Amino acid sequence: MTDQYNDNDCNASLKNEFISTLPTQGMSRAKTILPFLPFSRTTLHEWSRDGRFPASIRLSTTVVAWRNSEVLKWIESHSTSSNDKEA
Repeated sequence: MTDQYNDNDCNASLKNEFISTLPTQGMSRAKTILPFLPFSRTTLHEWSRDGRFPASIRLSTTVVAWRNSEVLKWIESHSTSSNDKEA
């Protein structure tokens, strides 16, 4: 079963906290970014594979991470979409 993403479900204060704490450069693992996303680990990996979320990068046979800049851009684009719908 796939989680459905709804922009209105995202908490703006969590987005702001995430944006202010995640450096624009570097990479982060799932455990770092998941608290700020409105979906599960399974959905994160599924969406990364099919292009609905930035692709992960394999760092070793058991470790993947996401570019912070791409994650921040994704969050900003969905935050903007949510704000546009409310206006």
